[in-house]
Amino acid sequence: MAKVLVIEDDPMVASSIADWLESEGHRAETVYDGSEGLEALLLKGFDLAIVDWQLPSLAGPEICAKFRAKGGRTPILMLTQKSNIVDKETGLECGADDYLTKPFDLRELRARVRALLRRSSGLFEDSREVGQLTLDYSDKSLVIRGRKVALLPREFDLIEFLLRHPRTFFSAEKLLDHVWSSESYSGDQALRTCLSRLRSKIDEPGMPSIIETSKGWGYKIADVYLESAPNIDKSTS
Repeated sequence: MAKVLVIEDDPMVASSIADWLESEGHRAETVYDGSEGLEALLLKGFDLAIVDWQLPSLAGPEICAKFRAKGGRTPILMLTQKSNIVDKETGLECGADDYLTKPFDLRELRARVRALLRRSSGLFEDSREVGQLTLDYSDKSLVIRGRKVALLPREFDLIEFLLRHPRTFFSAEKLLDHVWSSESYSGDQALRTCLSRLRSKIDEPGMPSIIETSKGWGYKIADVYLESAPNIDKSTS
């Protein structure tokens, strides 16, 4: 199962691609604006991005160029109605890995997506270790100093996002923007429910919460868990 970002401003095309991806067992997130798409691509961990050429605020080639300039390695499949060789060269030279001309058959999209995921399978990590915490991508779990906890998809996405940006506070609004899909319902209650459920699974009695809350700042991974040695003193908790 891959995590795929679809940056496409046509709602019907975006919905069609997202529905197809999910029918193939992948997880799809849709963004309709170029600048927002680049931000999502930079902040979140995607296995593949499907990017339209013509987008509001930032065109597809610009997204590719800016993403690659910042070291982004996620494979990018460019979608466009432009079919001449010069435009194809432009798209590929800016950082896209493949090019698909609209209108396209879903069978061709399937072939391109599978090829890109297969080609890039070695680029992506099986786990992410930050201090005393390790994310296991194979079974969507979190290991806390040797204790393994199975997580639901949204719980995993939330802790993964925070671990990708350690020592950085994120407001509730930012977490909703970056962790919840743009097309799905989300609100403060959804975030609070997810946080409560996640903390009940990963926190230990008498220990500081792994997800720190600071009024006016938001949420982040508590610094003490970012240290490599398990040096939490229970007597002071």
